[in-house]
Amino acid sequence: MTRILLIAIILIASSQVYAQKSAHEQIHEALSALPEALRAEATVIGYSSSGERNMLRKGSNGMTCWADDPRPNLDEPFYVLCFPKSLETFFERNRELKESGVENRSEILEAEIESGKLVLPAMEIRYTLRGQKFEEALPLTVIHVPYATAEGTGFSAQIDHFRPWLMLQGTPFAHIMIPGH
Repeated sequence: MTRILLIAIILIASSQVYAQKSAHEQIHEALSALPEALRAEATVIGYSSSGERNMLRKGSNGMTCWADDPRPNLDEPFYVLCFPKSLETFFERNRELKESGVENRSEILEAEIESGKLVLPAMEIRYTLRGQKFEEALPLTVIHVPYATAEGTGFSAQIDHFRPWLMLQGTPFAHIMIPGH
């Protein structure tokens, strides 16, 4: 029982420290996912000290970055996401479904895309950093190309950690994965 209590205290303490990142730290970490040329004018959405999402910085180049969510998440301990305005509705809807605990969110999103409720651009880019913590995070660039296929693009549909490859080909979620280093 003492061991469980100690683990709980450590988790609570570490999540509170993590949640207290300054706006400056959140902006720096979120913008690190973008190429240098896009950073100065990007919007950053982060978290207040109470854990509420808010705009940390208003940008003007059409790019938005979401700072790392301070809530503990064992699947993705550190994750920042940057995308153009044209993907905002899609990512907001995905986040809404995820936070409401919907298990079949891919099916719901696909149905909403097929019905025209959600509109995806013909091609857009997403920049991410993922890892155990910011200092260890690796970049991953993703180019969304709805319904693209290996035959139509020349990209391999097999996972390749060193070269670009096409994931989820033939679906509205088809995208080219470009591994970072």
